Amino acid sequence: MKANRTRGRILVLEDNELLLETMEDFLENVGFEVNLAKDGEEALKMSYDNNYSLYLLDIKVPLVNGIEFLKELREHGDNTPAIFITSSTDKETIAKGYDAGCDEYIKKPFDLDELYMRIKAVLKRVEPEDIIKIGHAYTYNIKRKRLLKNDKEIKINLKDLQLLELLLKNRNQIVTKEMIKDKLWHDGDTANSGSLRVYINNLKKIFGKDSIENIRGLGYRFVG
Repeated sequence: MKANRTRGRILVLEDNELLLETMEDFLENVGFEVNLAKDGEEALKMSYDNNYSLYLLDIKVPLVNGIEFLKELREHGDNTPAIFITSSTDKETIAKGYDAGCDEYIKKPFDLDELYMRIKAVLKRVEPEDIIKIGHAYTYNIKRKRLLKNDKEIKINLKDLQLLELLLKNRNQIVTKEMIKDKLWHDGDTANSGSLRVYINNLKKIFGKDSIENIRGLGYRFVG
């Protein structure tokens, strides 16, 4: 029987279809929401469109391998915990995985209960010191990229979440439009003032219209 309350969302990058389905069934049964990718390019798209609590990454996958995938995310400030799943016993490969920013690795073939224990251990390490409280009802977990109201997760798109995190880290201070541009739009992307106003309004719908001040000509300030 599947757990009623989600424990977070996991992205699994694995090109073995049978193993992918097995992991999906197991992780959903222990309470996680699971997204699946069979190649690195598909996983990158998912990572930019969604927020995850954890990445489970095979190293040897098509198009973009697991190590390059994680390097890309780390370079863009994504610190979501990551566990590599690999059949490699090559110390150099394992070292490259840690250098890319992984938190743990598990060798194939593996026991699903062992995988679950490693997942719990990694998530436990990132929880307590990375919680920001917002008023009496809301909490934001920086590492796991999750916004909760009274312990129930609020689904929020990636740009809104990135903006919220920037505002919260500079709470009661002015966040300039230049700071927002650097956070929300990667190199080569065009910053869009109209889109920014939409993101601001999306957050105001959650926290109230007075939660974010527009500092004319400068930027925005999250109040409270």
